[in-house]
Amino acid sequence: MKNNQRFFYLMTLLILLLPASVNAQESQPDLNLYLIRNFGYGGIGEIQGNFTLKIRDPLAELDKIEFYLDEELIATILQEPYEYKFHTSSYPEGEHTLIAVGTLVDGTPLKSNRITKVFLSSGQAWSETEGLIVPVLLFAAGITILGLVIPVLLSRKKDFVLGKYGPAGGTVCPRCDLPFSRFFLSPNLLVGKLVRCPHCGKISIQARASQDQLQEAEKKYKNEEPSKVKEMDDQGYQKMLDESRFED
Repeated sequence: MKNNQRFFYLMTLLILLLPASVNAQESQPDLNLYLIRNFGYGGIGEIQGNFTLKIRDPLAELDKIEFYLDEELIATILQEPYEYKFHTSSYPEGEHTLIAVGTLVDGTPLKSNRITKVFLSSGQAWSETEGLIVPVLLFAAGITILGLVIPVLLSRKKDFVLGKYGPAGGTVCPRCDLPFSRFFLSPNLLVGKLVRCPHCGKISIQARASQDQLQEAEKKYKNEEPSKVKEMDDQGYQKMLDESRFED
């Protein structure tokens, strides 16, 4: 009895698995169809603009490739490259299915995978783009503000240590020609970081300075420090003289 039950379960399992394997084999496309965006909008399942339908790795025995949109022939290509450029505005808005059908020299037909996309109007594409760009711009603006505020709060002139510039390297202020560290959280704008000089307060985009540039700026910094100390001492001495006038 148990053997009969096992045999029944085994046959049931084979029946369930057999159609799945057959369907998987039948669904395997003969041609690899790709959709390439040349210029325009390409969201998740939605496109607008200039695109190219292309067959990747075509067989040498191919005689021609026919491209279809919703089962309507839109192009016939007789030689490589097997591709077709189109603009979505040439076709109605809405959902469309793209497919390619190939024919070998001996007449054997080949089918590609299906690509389903929703064609948008330019207005719809712009609305979708705005929905993506605005959050990105707000995020970038927030990072830029933080990149300016944090260094102001954390990097003071009294914390500056000559010769130590941190992981982001040092730079030289274009206004006062003094060296300072580039804060590693400051926004990176490709040509340099958006930084604030702790000496004079100038905000600028500065690339990492070379060792020679930093050494030259360090010399100026060392030469200016004694004069600034003397100026502070003179101010303190003058203050003592002013205060002494009120003593009996």
